[in-house]
Amino acid sequence: MALIWPYDQDKFTAYPGDTLSTNLTLAVWLVDDFTMREPLGRIRVMIKEGDINAFRNLGGYYLFTDMDAGNYTVAINSDLYYTEEKTVDTSVLDPKNPVLPVVIKPKTAYPFPAYATLVRGIVVNAGPVADAEVKVSGKPNETVTDDRGEFVLYFKGIKKEDITIEIKKDGNTKNVNITVEEGKSVSTGIIVFP
Repeated sequence: MALIWPYDQDKFTAYPGDTLSTNLTLAVWLVDDFTMREPLGRIRVMIKEGDINAFRNLGGYYLFTDMDAGNYTVAINSDLYYTEEKTVDTSVLDPKNPVLPVVIKPKTAYPFPAYATLVRGIVVNAGPVADAEVKVSGKPNETVTDDRGEFVLYFKGIKKEDITIEIKKDGNTKNVNITVEEGKSVSTGIIVFP
């Protein structure tokens, strides 16, 4: 392939027979649930069927090209965010705009800013309780515990409020009452479950 680089000629020139073309099958757009912006850190986006890794373009989209139409499972892995999996049928996507938006939730290791309103805690039984559902009664805030039993809940637009945190796993439930105040991190301490 012969190209004249833009730094030399201010344009690309492709000669007949030297061009390559691909078809965009799927573009994954990730959104950080805390900032509602592009996520931080290193992220791996892949199609589980066939272990196909996406490549990230300069605009921040994770792209998959030249795939057959069908159902695929998109897996998103990161050290700072919980793993997400989404099933997508590429045959029903708009071929001119095949975008799959995915909101990813921060883990406890996420570098929250000092002014963030957070509730942190650890859930244990005989050892750490992993994958327990943690949510706030009457609010959309929810997460799960990690493999060490740790969790973090983050809040926006809350001044000072008493909340009830519900922890659920395997049919068991534990409620914890705590006061949340804007701009402060609060610890529930160690919660013995159930």
